[in-house]
Amino acid sequence: MTELGTSLKEARLAKGYSLEDLQEMTKIQKRYLSGIEEGNYSMMPGSFYIRAFIKQYADAVGLNSDELLESYKQELPSSSSEEMRQTMTSAPTRSRSITKSSNRLGEVLPMVTVAVIIIIGIVIFWLLYQNLMMKDNNPTETQTDQPVSIEEPETKDETSAVDSETEEEPIEEEPVEEVEPTQTIAKGKIDGETTNYTLSGTDTFSLKIVARGRAWVGVKNQSGVEMLGYELAKGKTVTLDLSDAQTARIRVGAAPQIDVFINDEKVEYGTPTTDRVTQNMMIQFSNQQ
Repeated sequence: MTELGTSLKEARLAKGYSLEDLQEMTKIQKRYLSGIEEGNYSMMPGSFYIRAFIKQYADAVGLNSDELLESYKQELPSSSSEEMRQTMTSAPTRSRSITKSSNRLGEVLPMVTVAVIIIIGIVIFWLLYQNLMMKDNNPTETQTDQPVSIEEPETKDETSAVDSETEEEPIEEEPVEEVEPTQTIAKGKIDGETTNYTLSGTDTFSLKIVARGRAWVGVKNQSGVEMLGYELAKGKTVTLDLSDAQTARIRVGAAPQIDVFINDEKVEYGTPTTDRVTQNMMIQFSNQQ
C-alpha cells in the first residue's frame, strides 16, 4: 500500500464511509477505489483516469485533491504521449485524401456543367418547335368566339343598410382575475441524514441545483428512475422539470458545496451541513390542478 492510498483510506474511515458508500457517491467502480488504496494502478484504463479517480476520491472524503496529487506525484505514473503521436501522424493522411477528392471534383465539374447546358438547350428547342407546330395546325381564332359577360348594375339594399346601422354593439365583459395559488414548502420528519419536505399550492415543480464547489448529486423520482447522477463542477447549474413527478429523492455527496432551489426558492438542509457531509431530501409534490 502506498502513502497516497493510506492517506485516502484513513480519510474514508474517518468519515465512516465504506467502499460501497464511496462507489455510490463518486460513481467509480469499487475495484478501482480498492486499487487506489492499495497502489495497484495496473488495473486502471490509463494515467488520465488514475488522476481523475484519485481527485474524485479525495473530494468525496473532504481532502484537498490538488495538494494531495502534488504531494504524491512521484507515486503516480506519468502520462503517455502515444495517442498524441498517432493523432499527429494520421492528420496528413486525411488532408491528402481531401486534396485528392478536391482535384477529382475539379476535373469532373466542367464536364457536368457542359452536359447540363446541352440538355437545357435541347429542351428549349423542343418546346419552341412544339409551339410552332400548334400554331400551324390551329385556325385563327376571332374575337366573336370569346364569351361576352354582361355586368348588371349593383343595387343597394337600403333596408340592410338601415338594419346594420341600428344593430347594438356587443357588451364586453370584464375579465375575471384569477387568483394564483400560494406555494408552500413545508419541512417534515428528519431521519438521520434524510429530511422530508412537502411542496403544495402550485402546479409546477422545478428543481435547480447550483454547485458552489465540486460535488456528486443524484435525483430519482418515485419510480426509481434516475433523473440526475453525476459529479457537478464548481459553478455548474442544473435545472430539472419534475412537474409530472409525485416524489423526488435528492442525494448530495458534499452538502456544503450544493444549494437546492425548488421553484426558485432555496431549501435548507434538515441538519447542519458541518455535521453531515452527505444529505438526502425527500420532496412530496401535491400537484394543484
